[in-house]
Amino acid sequence: MIQKLISDIAHQTLTPISNLKIYGEILSEVSNENQEEISTILEQAEKLDFLIQSLVKLSRMESGIIAVHSEDTTIKQMLESIQQQFNVKVREKNITLSLCDTDLHVLCDSKWTVEALGNIVDNAIKYTACGGNVQIKVEQYSFFVKIDIIDDGIGIEKEEIPKIFGRFYRSLSVADQLGVGIGLFLAREIIQAQKGYIKVTSKRGKGSTFSVFLPIAKKE
Repeated sequence: MIQKLISDIAHQTLTPISNLKIYGEILSEVSNENQEEISTILEQAEKLDFLIQSLVKLSRMESGIIAVHSEDTTIKQMLESIQQQFNVKVREKNITLSLCDTDLHVLCDSKWTVEALGNIVDNAIKYTACGGNVQIKVEQYSFFVKIDIIDDGIGIEKEEIPKIFGRFYRSLSVADQLGVGIGLFLAREIIQAQKGYIKVTSKRGKGSTFSVFLPIAKKE
């Protein structure tokens, strides 16, 4: 029943949201008037699309319809996928996205882990000023591999750090930015489902570091 409901929601909202985006783009191209209003419609349609897709993914995970299947995975391959995913965004903001070269392996579900890391990278790009830097570094520990996503963006107030992984939580300081407050919640759920965890260090105005710890893949 849950699976059917989720599928129905995703299917029934796909067409109207797509139509909103298409007609909004057409209006933007053919009309020189009301550009601000048209831009708002497109922005809200994009936000609604992201919200629906995120809720569908989250619901499928929480209901057990989609489960993570951990296996020996190369970190390099996941980072390359993330770089490809955000090529356009970093070019638009002239942000340098630096990836370390690594041959380390972790025990994870690569598809879901790329989703989680991508949500964190997306936030790093979003809250870093044009011309800024986002770095991804990797370090091996005894039982875990740490993946650091480091930015020199706006940072997070110390008292807000425990709240940022809450469902739909958004700081008032970023109210002007596009978002629905579910990306980090979904990221934490995915990482915890794989017996990993996330730590955050940040200073307002100095940037943030999101450290994702995943179980190391033991060699036979």
